[in-house]
Amino acid sequence: MESWIVDERRSGDRAPRTINSYFVAINSFCRWAIETDRLEKNPLRGIKKLNEEVDKRKNRRSLSEDELRRLIEAAKSQKYRHRHKREQCELAYRLLVGTGLRSKELSLAMASQFDFERNCFTVRALATKNKRTDVLPVRPELMNRLKTWIDKLGTQSTERIFRYSVGSLYKSFKADCEQAGIAMRDPDGRSIDVHSLRRTFGTMLAKAGVPLTTTQRLMRHSTPELTAKLYIDVEPIDMAQAVNRLPEI
Repeated sequence: MESWIVDERRSGDRAPRTINSYFVAINSFCRWAIETDRLEKNPLRGIKKLNEEVDKRKNRRSLSEDELRRLIEAAKSQKYRHRHKREQCELAYRLLVGTGLRSKELSLAMASQFDFERNCFTVRALATKNKRTDVLPVRPELMNRLKTWIDKLGTQSTERIFRYSVGSLYKSFKADCEQAGIAMRDPDGRSIDVHSLRRTFGTMLAKAGVPLTTTQRLMRHSTPELTAKLYIDVEPIDMAQAVNRLPEI
C-alpha cells in the first residue's frame, strides 16, 4: 500500500483526497479481517494519510444569493430546452440548495420519501454517501412546489420524482451558468458545479447564524470540522461584520 501511495503521488493521476479514500476503505477491510480472525495484524499499521491541503484538484465555492437568483431565472428561460426540462431543472436547483441534498440523492428520490404533512424528507441509506437513513426538514414553500410538480406528472409513490441523470444535470447547470453570466471559475481559481449548491446551503446556514453542529446534522457530516472546512465559505466581509459585533474596548 505504501509503495502504491508513493507511485500515485509521483504520477500525479490522483489527488491526495482520492488516495486517502482508497486507503480508508482498505484499512477498514483490514480491521474487519482482524476482527473476524482472517488476519493476525493490520498490514497498513503505521501508514498515515496524505495531507490533502498540499494538492487540491478542485477548489469549489458557493454561489452568492444574486448568482443563485440568476441561475434559477436562466433555468426557467432556457430557450434551447423543452418546457418540462426547464421546470425540472428549476425545481431541482431549488431543492438542492434548499435541502443540501446531493444531486444523486435527489435523482433517486421517490414521492413516498416526502412527508407533505410534516414537511420533511427521508433520505434512504441505500442512496446516501454515509449509508445511513436520515429525516431532513424541508421548507413549506419548497414542499408546495414539489407537490405541484408531482401532481402535475401524476407520479406514483414508488416512482422517481425526477427523470434526470447526474451527468445531464451537470450539463444543464453549465448551460444555465453561461446564460446567467456566472463564471465557472473565478479569478482565484475557485470553481462551481452542481455540488456547489450543497456548499451554498451550508454557507447560507452559517450566514443565518445557525450553529455549526446543527449545520453538520443537516448536511449529515461525521464531524463539524468537515462541515466548516469543506462546505462553508467565509468571506472577508463576513469576518469583518463578526468582529464589529464585539463590544467596544
